[in-house]
Amino acid sequence: MPRFSEQERNRINQCLLEEGEHLFTAYGIRKVTIDDIVKAVSIAKASFYKFYEGKEYLFLEIAQKRQKEIFDVLEHTLEDSKGKADGEKIKLVFYTMSVLVRKYPLLTSIDKETAELIARKVSPERLAEYSKQGLDAVKVMQNHGIKFCQKTEVVSKVFQTLYLAWISLQEQPEEMQKQVIDIMLEGVIEQIV
Repeated sequence: MPRFSEQERNRINQCLLEEGEHLFTAYGIRKVTIDDIVKAVSIAKASFYKFYEGKEYLFLEIAQKRQKEIFDVLEHTLEDSKGKADGEKIKLVFYTMSVLVRKYPLLTSIDKETAELIARKVSPERLAEYSKQGLDAVKVMQNHGIKFCQKTEVVSKVFQTLYLAWISLQEQPEEMQKQVIDIMLEGVIEQIV
């Protein structure tokens, strides 16, 4: 098997991330095979495994990278919202996130089936690392002065559930989405802040 220089490794990994995102977004994780990915990147199948243990690991890496990009923007959003009430900051964060997520259709494609597939194929340690990212988002809000009256883990799960509810509304007209999410956000804010 060929050994890759650091520069080659970086280039191949970047190609895997880009082509993987393109394929997963277009066809879904279930339909995309490792053969599809290696063909798009022009590497041998054995080389793929030097980077990722399976396509689910690649999918998770792409999702985590995109979520980190969103969290970085949310960090700036919170910095710009100093002086606002905690509930207003949370609404701003959620609506900013919903606009940003639309830029990355891969993230909106994560449904229950996708999550279950990944959970079956990916190690518990890797899943825990991915799940920790949700906790990190709550900690960012706390670092910006938002005081929650629930445990960080609970708040993280509430936001994840709210996000999944928002995704399930994507087929609805935008006004309906906003109305439903506004009602849910008001109730959530009342219970967690």
